[in-house]
Amino acid sequence: MMRAFMTGAVIAAAMLAAPANAQDTTDLSGTWAFQTNSYGNEQFGVIMSGAATFTATAPNRYDVRLIANELIVQRETSASQLLTARQNCTGENTDGQLTLTCQLSEAVEGYEPDNFLLQAGTSADELVGALTSGSSPQVTFTRLR
Repeated sequence: MMRAFMTGAVIAAAMLAAPANAQDTTDLSGTWAFQTNSYGNEQFGVIMSGAATFTATAPNRYDVRLIANELIVQRETSASQLLTARQNCTGENTDGQLTLTCQLSEAVEGYEPDNFLLQAGTSADELVGALTSGSSPQVTFTRLR
């Protein structure tokens, strides 16, 4: 099931793919895949993955198109539900902290927009941080192109 979930994230990334640009370490433009650590409560386990395309609009500012796939599993029965949300986000990189603030581009029942707080990871192709809306699991964004 997780393989199918990750395959969906890669397919979503391909749908969002933007033309490849020469990239430097400070420009975050491009296509990124992301995944959270698991989160939830005693009744439900949740994991989110997806893809995002960052487009620079000004120095340290980005328009971001994001597709989030949230897999929710009821712990007692193992019944699962997959929610997919398309979102339009703005990104602002201030003092090494990238804040992504999102709005749903189409309504999804029971789904609230996602927000992220990120910083550079171990390479120029990695951002790490937390989902800051609702729950606060760790998240890793990895540049695909």
